[in-house]
Amino acid sequence: MEMIKNGFQDHLSRFTEEIKSDKFGFDLRDRFVVAWTLFSRVPMPKKWWPVEMPSGNRTLSLAPLAGGLLGLLTGLVIGISDLLGIGAPGSLWIGVFFYAAAGWSLHLDGWGDLWDGVGSGKEGEEMRSVMKDSRIGAYGVTGLILAFGLWTSMLGSVENTEVLAACSVAAASGRFASCSAAYKGIYPWESGMGKGWVDTYKGYDLFTAAVSLLIFMPFAPVRWIISAAAALMIGFGMAGWMNSKLGGVNGDVLGATAVAAEIFSLAVFAI
Repeated sequence: MEMIKNGFQDHLSRFTEEIKSDKFGFDLRDRFVVAWTLFSRVPMPKKWWPVEMPSGNRTLSLAPLAGGLLGLLTGLVIGISDLLGIGAPGSLWIGVFFYAAAGWSLHLDGWGDLWDGVGSGKEGEEMRSVMKDSRIGAYGVTGLILAFGLWTSMLGSVENTEVLAACSVAAASGRFASCSAAYKGIYPWESGMGKGWVDTYKGYDLFTAAVSLLIFMPFAPVRWIISAAAALMIGFGMAGWMNSKLGGVNGDVLGATAVAAEIFSLAVFAI
């Protein structure tokens, strides 16, 4: 416990020093532009792209912020659809269509690949080759159906006044789970989607990811706490499982972790 406390104080001190730096605003902007471009398909002006690419671990730490904003846009789309008289079921499916097209599909790709990998019954490199196959199998299709079904069903059980908060907090929590998995994961391969993210992700990076998740706490404080704690445990659990079964954590695992934690968070709002 004392080690955790000291680590938190060290991270807080480092973060405070960073904020005071004259370069902090520019660094934050560059990292967010890259994170938003990687995790969404909502375009940003090309002139905003940084001259020098920020490191992968620093970029990944802003994934909760990018995800939460994407969730916020999705909630707005659902709300507008409902105001137009489309009705709850149609509005939810319009919302998930927008969400998937705007960036969630990047995580769903990993979710489907992981289902195929686990469903194959293989481990290690054999499992990884199944997951890298561009063709989707029966398990992957089943996983995608369940993801869309659970997402819309859970959100359909949320009060109308809380849909915006649910979309934002759940999306941010899902990306925070990816950060947690990156922190606990190992990356033994020479190349891949997770290279430069998982193998360089440290305690301070997870701390800054938690800070970017904290932005969405005012939306629903109690449910945020439960969602954040669950995301941390889901990320750690997924990393431990895949470290032993797959041999490490890759981009597919990060995406699948985000989907699992987001659905759990929506369930918290649905209760």
